[in-house]
Amino acid sequence: NLKLGAIIATADPRDRKFRQILKAHQDASPLFRGIRKMASWHEDSGIYRWCDEAHLYQSKKFLKGFEQLAKMDLSFDAWTYSTQISEITKLAKQFPQTRIVIDHLATPAGLFGPIGKKTGQTPSQRAAIFQQWRHDLAVLAEQKNVYAKISGLMMPVLGHRFYQQYRTATVYEMVNLLTPLIQHAIQVFGPDRIIFASNFPMDNANATLSDLIQAYIEMITPYGDQAMYSIFRQNAANFYQLN
Repeated sequence: NLKLGAIIATADPRDRKFRQILKAHQDASPLFRGIRKMASWHEDSGIYRWCDEAHLYQSKKFLKGFEQLAKMDLSFDAWTYSTQISEITKLAKQFPQTRIVIDHLATPAGLFGPIGKKTGQTPSQRAAIFQQWRHDLAVLAEQKNVYAKISGLMMPVLGHRFYQQYRTATVYEMVNLLTPLIQHAIQVFGPDRIIFASNFPMDNANATLSDLIQAYIEMITPYGDQAMYSIFRQNAANFYQLN
């Protein structure tokens, strides 16, 4: 008997009618809670760019519009690659009362294998990606208005290649690969600012939803029942102000 709890809409803060668009979303449904605007733009041109502007979250037009989101007490789903985490940190500092969640733990492209034209090509490059991601995520977590979603971690852009073997990753393989990311995220954000999300169908190239959920359960179990409840339910309810 699951029912829709909230709606996260799309809108571009650079739009000159941004406030009217937010009001229209509110008028359309009482479940409207905020927006998502992707800013994923990698300096490696071989990696797909999900927005039309580098450094979107720090552009003057974006920040001017974002003021309206803040005034209306709406949430913001942010998504960047790990090379851009500092831009989310700046945004969170500029709007400390606005709830921001970083989707997919900021997608460290190339962490698990070569991607694009020059990213993650060698073990040393991949180690550097991981260390920079760890540092930047820890700095972001210092902003208490920011939450993090454990999601999207089996997307091909991270360098996973299970789909090339015509199979999906096993629960064991996912636990082995993802545990360092999950442990670090929980360490820096704490179990009360981590939100589970599926990111399907984007992850289904490398994983099934049931296996992915089981892998997350196994990775979170050591933190106890309360952490499990928080990450899989209560944190989302708090962030999105679910009734």
